[in-house]
Amino acid sequence: MKQINYQTNRQDALNVLPGDMKLAAQLLDCCDYATFRARTAMYANDLTEAERWCKEFLRCKRDLDKLVERKKEHDKLVQIVEEMQRMGLDISIVARMGE
Repeated sequence: MKQINYQTNRQDALNVLPGDMKLAAQLLDCCDYATFRARTAMYANDLTEAERWCKEFLRCKRDLDKLVERKKEHDKLVQIVEEMQRMGLDISIVARMGE
């Protein structure tokens, strides 16, 4: 049976800009670790510690969501530029007009 490379599959699933991939992978690891620690604290009946790790998870997730949103905005801009080029508009002229 073929063994799945879990880390590679996780990073491939992240829809972020190439320059954000390293940070996104770290944030995903942070989410994993925070949920592990929250569960561990729950098993130890330490609700305060579990809540602290849940908040850390939410912080990491929020930062990861920002990277995903940045990629979506980038993709929209690329699509707009491609559409303008299909229409025969010179993007460099449009860019200078906006300055």
